[in-house]
Amino acid sequence: MPRWSLLIPAAGSGSRMGGKKKPLLRIDGKPLLVHALAAFRGIADIVIAVPPGEGLRWKRQLGIDATFVDGGARRQDSVERALVAAEEPTHVLVHDAARPFPGKELVKRVMEATLKVGAAIPGLAVTDTLKRVDALGLVTGTVPRGGLWQVQTPQGARADWLREAFARAAREEWDVTDEAMLLEKCGRPVAVVDGDPRNVKVTTAADWKLLKGRGRR
Repeated sequence: MPRWSLLIPAAGSGSRMGGKKKPLLRIDGKPLLVHALAAFRGIADIVIAVPPGEGLRWKRQLGIDATFVDGGARRQDSVERALVAAEEPTHVLVHDAARPFPGKELVKRVMEATLKVGAAIPGLAVTDTLKRVDALGLVTGTVPRGGLWQVQTPQGARADWLREAFARAAREEWDVTDEAMLLEKCGRPVAVVDGDPRNVKVTTAADWKLLKGRGRR
């Protein structure tokens, strides 16, 4: 039987939100991260990478049963530290702490595809026109959108694949933006499943205002 761990990188400084810790912002009286965890019920092993030295504060504010570890300077560092602290999983899910409404069906799709392929991510096909722009703010070309997807989380992977990928990243000094990119660079297959437009991520103050304005729905 597969054994799953949920890894949550939440060690960001919140600089684009004026220093506010996005996962701790509240909607309907609950932190964003607590809302997110509702979609992962049944996964007992939860590891959250938080700003160094803040584990106890986060534990009190969130009021959840989880392991808190000191995160690193980059997302990949935080995920790796969370993986080390996990309870020997066969498979893992990695979810953005400021993405509060992934939905149970989306999580199920990612888990099923991960078991079948070895790694999986949710995404939305790009429908907007994409332009390449130079440093002066001038358009230099149009990017064909065929085959382009906007990627979300949770991202799933075999735990042994992810451990091997992190080891190689350290040796070759890779700097990646998500777990899928790490596995791609190792030549591992990554499946894409349908994401959910409601699975938004709070990155800026404008995102937060929009999320509050429209509610969970």
